[in-house]
Amino acid sequence: MKIKYVPYQPHCFAFGGFDMQMLNTLDCVRDKGVNVTKLDYWSRDNDFDILHLWGVSQHNFHVINWAKKSNKCIVATVLLPYFDTFRSKLSYWKHYLSSLHKQNLYYYSLIDKFVVLNEVQSKILESYYNIPSNKISIIPNIVEENYFELPKLNFSEKYEFSDFILCTGNISRRKNQFNLALACVNAKLNLLLIGNVLQGEEEYAEKLNQLILKNSNILWIKELPKGSDDLVSAYYSSIAFALPSLEETQPISLLEATAAQKPILTLNKAYSRQKFYKYAVRADSSDFVSIEKKLVSLINSKNINSHIEECHSYNVGSAYLNVYKSFKIN
Repeated sequence: MKIKYVPYQPHCFAFGGFDMQMLNTLDCVRDKGVNVTKLDYWSRDNDFDILHLWGVSQHNFHVINWAKKSNKCIVATVLLPYFDTFRSKLSYWKHYLSSLHKQNLYYYSLIDKFVVLNEVQSKILESYYNIPSNKISIIPNIVEENYFELPKLNFSEKYEFSDFILCTGNISRRKNQFNLALACVNAKLNLLLIGNVLQGEEEYAEKLNQLILKNSNILWIKELPKGSDDLVSAYYSSIAFALPSLEETQPISLLEATAAQKPILTLNKAYSRQKFYKYAVRADSSDFVSIEKKLVSLINSKNINSHIEECHSYNVGSAYLNVYKSFKIN
């Protein structure tokens, strides 16, 4: 069995949690003894059995076409809208009869197996994309194993910054770090931000930077290597974790904070109402006032979301292996 992975977009232009998840999955599936590699667009080697797409949209419809013509099995891991607001539902029905939606449904129908992150996403795939349940597997995001272990490094001592709320991820409007920072300034709480500026978000990042320059209770580290001792230690040294993001599917950073047994704050959105975040503190609005009101509840929270055994790499690797084995390839 030979498998090729295809990313959603070139990693030089955008690289986030979904891309990290693809690479982590590739590693943990390899650990199961599977021959899985990255598809080389420059290579003419056609000797593989399964094409695994990470994300599906118009830009890779031609890849699906060629894979079907070449008799390849196709697996797709997809992130879908939750359609949890009136506006999102209205937008869906507005485009229901459009040629683009019909095209989406057609290419989704050509895919042999789908992987989604949770039960809600599975139902959306069935209801909005007409995919039968027997083509869908639910496999959560991976949390790297070192997040489940107490680190030897003391982040607070090394960086001389302690008693902080942590927020990790690319700096962007969607992640809403500016309002979190403003809420922490008003509440007189330390905040540690770890993340690069997402391309196209430079103006937003500069606005955040100007706020940080005026307030010594915020530390911004532009990047730490994924799974590094410093990054893991930042989670364990924090008093809580916050991600007031406007839109997510299954935030890995919240899972990592859960592995470190930290209380988490997020928004009262569909993505936050899955089993892994059962005890999350939820702000009702994305504005800094609403976030600030919930910060006291966050740091005093005793409920920890700790049941994420499914997210161990060996469990995720086994789940993906079962998907590949379902094709009965010798």
